[in-house]
This record gives sequence, C-alpha cells and structure tokens, in this order.
Amino acid sequence: MRPPILPLAAALCLAAPALAAERVPTRTPGLWESSTITNAGRTTVKECVDEKTDRLVLQLTAVLTCKNTDFRRTADGFFAGAKCSAGGMTVDNQITVTGDFDSWARAEAITNMASADGDAGVNRSFSTAIETRRLGECDAGQIPGDVILPGGKTIHVNPSARR
Repeated sequence: MRPPILPLAAALCLAAPALAAERVPTRTPGLWESSTITNAGRTTVKECVDEKTDRLVLQLTAVLTCKNTDFRRTADGFFAGAKCSAGGMTVDNQITVTGDFDSWARAEAITNMASADGDAGVNRSFSTAIETRRLGECDAGQIPGDVILPGGKTIHVNPSARR
C-alpha cells in the first residue's frame, strides 16, 4: 500500500500540525473504501477506522521537517500549504480536504519536489488524491487499524492494538 499512497500521505502529514489545530474532523468509525489516484494509476483499499486510527488527514511526521506556509478553512473544507525538506529534497505542497467525514471525504495534493543541491534531474511534480466513502460497520473480526489490500490481504497499522 505504501508506494501508491506515499505522495499524498507525505503531503497530508506536512499539513497535520495546522490541520490538527483547526480540529479537522475524523471520519465516522466503520469500514471505508479508499481509492488513491496518482499520475501512475489508482489503488483501492478498505480500512476499518475509528477516531484513533483514521489516517486520512493525520500521518506520522518523524522524518520530515516542515513549515506550514498557508492554512485556512474554505467554504467546503480545508486548504493547507507546506514546505518541507527530507532526504536532500525540498517539497512544496498544496493540499485540499473536503467532505462530510460521515459518508465521504476527498483529499487532494499538488506536490513539487526539488533537489536541495540543485540537481534538476531529480525534480518532479505530481498530483495525488484520496477519495473515500463509508461502507458501513467494520466486518466481523476486523479491528480499527486493519487495512484490506487489493487481493484480500490484511495489514494492521495500529501499533497500540494487538491482534
């Protein structure tokens, strides 16, 4: 799951401190189907979430150093801009998040990456979106933090809950 979702996950986590301060709602607990759409294609997973495991907006930021350059509530959601550096790269993001968070939500990021040392060969721009909709309650045997990958394999991303 990480490769297709990584660009948006990174983009969203860059805005996490500002978004958290504004109290962006978490999705209603239950089973959600989330499609990640990138320049490379579309990947769809199912996620059993609760307020502690909802990863749509808040991501771990351990390896990134970011400066939020713009954050505001919009008529239909939130907008955030962030400039970051990680691994010799600078990253400039523009992120929008919309939805009612009860039945649907959409996060979209425009990301421009550049080499911190001026190597133009590694510069790139891309867009990423996550479209998610609630399917209902989590299935029997699922716990918050379960992510069901294409093909049916389940991974668990909540380190505080034991299986």
